[in-house]
Amino acid sequence: MSSLQILFVLRHSGYVRNFETVVDQLAQRGHRVHLAFELPRESAELAEALAARHAGVTWGRAPKRTDAWASLTRDLRYGRDALRYRSALYRDAPKLTARGLRRAPATLRRLTTPTVMRRPRMLGALHRVLRRLDAAIPPDPGIEAFVEGQSPDLLLVTPLVDGPSQEDFVRAARRRGVPSALCVASWDNLTNKGLIKAPLEHVFVWNEPQRREAIDLHGMSPDRVTATGAHSYDHWFAWRTSSNREAFCEQVGLPGDRPYVLYLCSSKFIAPTEPGFVRRWLTELRAATGPLRDCGVLVRPHPASGGWWSEVDIDDLGPVAVWPPTGADPRGAAAKADYFDSMYHCAAAVGINTSAIVELSIIGRPAFTILDPEFADTQQGTIHFAHLTSAGGGALTAAPDFAQHTAQLAAAVAGAKDLGRRREDFLREFIRPNGLERPAAPRMVEAFERLAAETPLALPARDRVDALLRFVMQPLVTRARTRPKPRKAAKRRPMRHRLRRTHAAKLVRCQHKRLREFARQGS
Repeated sequence: MSSLQILFVLRHSGYVRNFETVVDQLAQRGHRVHLAFELPRESAELAEALAARHAGVTWGRAPKRTDAWASLTRDLRYGRDALRYRSALYRDAPKLTARGLRRAPATLRRLTTPTVMRRPRMLGALHRVLRRLDAAIPPDPGIEAFVEGQSPDLLLVTPLVDGPSQEDFVRAARRRGVPSALCVASWDNLTNKGLIKAPLEHVFVWNEPQRREAIDLHGMSPDRVTATGAHSYDHWFAWRTSSNREAFCEQVGLPGDRPYVLYLCSSKFIAPTEPGFVRRWLTELRAATGPLRDCGVLVRPHPASGGWWSEVDIDDLGPVAVWPPTGADPRGAAAKADYFDSMYHCAAAVGINTSAIVELSIIGRPAFTILDPEFADTQQGTIHFAHLTSAGGGALTAAPDFAQHTAQLAAAVAGAKDLGRRREDFLREFIRPNGLERPAAPRMVEAFERLAAETPLALPARDRVDALLRFVMQPLVTRARTRPKPRKAAKRRPMRHRLRRTHAAKLVRCQHKRLREFARQGS
């Protein structure tokens, strides 16, 4: 096949980690890829490394929408996303609902608050109105010029469902007859973020459960959704440990003469009070009988919340280490090796709701969790959590209380918990549905080539109603542009500062009272 020019628009450079093997495969097959990032990031090291390895890979910034319609465009698209969280599907997901509604226009939030407005027919009607208004919005000149300058044969976007801007790139490509596709970035993207609203030619997902989500939750046609496997995890199948267990334990500060349990932290959204929970969890472990009383425990902070752990003291709870001390994002080879070794050498692992459970299934270590009320909204209250516990029999063993959880964990640490069959079934269903022996990235690249080789798209016809709708929306454009931006909520001060402030206020009130009494006595 002749070389393709591919424009890959990513929300920020952090997403390159999810598609490094895919871009590698594209470049090795002679295709040219330009990685365009919408949001600035301090580091683009993976993009730089790919560009250094392949002459056909380049990277840079993608333009933002800056025309007069930018604010209204954002309101309409966030509004459409918010409507999904008013549906019955998210009735038992209050935390996801709150996040989904946060960026929607206040008028839409108020309009959909009454129960009668949450009926499927009412939500469907609102969605159709917003979709029609969105379709009438004119293209942004900067984005149009950018896509024209790239002259792509194929447009790829990710994550699309987290932010309103990537739709403009898809529409710009469609106006030039260029096919476009969404590459789903992660296992939770289709259930806990926004909707697929852009006129895509194709969606590439990991597996059949995600394929059903794209069809049932996003309205994609079945023939436009393909499950290629979890390309993000291809490299873990061939990875090998870089150290023996004794050397690794010495490195992180754990005794090497006993097994250890790995605790994998979740994001702040999933577990906003995780340090306190870890202390409670460790206390339960040390109170249990059997090997949990004195086994090692390695706590691995989440990369985005590693700063928490610099002030957490859990040294009184037996042999325990927090490592890396402030977390680390496993992007480079050294960081990946450390991350792999921490999972490879553990006897078992524990997590609340984290993608690390997927990686553990590949490496072959059992994973456990407890359905604690503290995290009900981000475990059972999310749709994607069920993938970990049910796909292929489940990669994650969940317990309803600490008694059952510690019993399960003790059996695994003692070597009596054999989950080999469940692990393989999970991998076949969720990670490599096309065969365990075949990586996902080459299959995805082949699908890109087929998509680009299809008959060029017919250019969209102009709709005369669009001009009328733009005229009608002009007052909304002005209002959206002039509306003040919402102020960020002030961070809560530490308790000691709040106590000092309260004490000072009491002193002031007492002083005022004394002055008033003195004034009355004097008169």
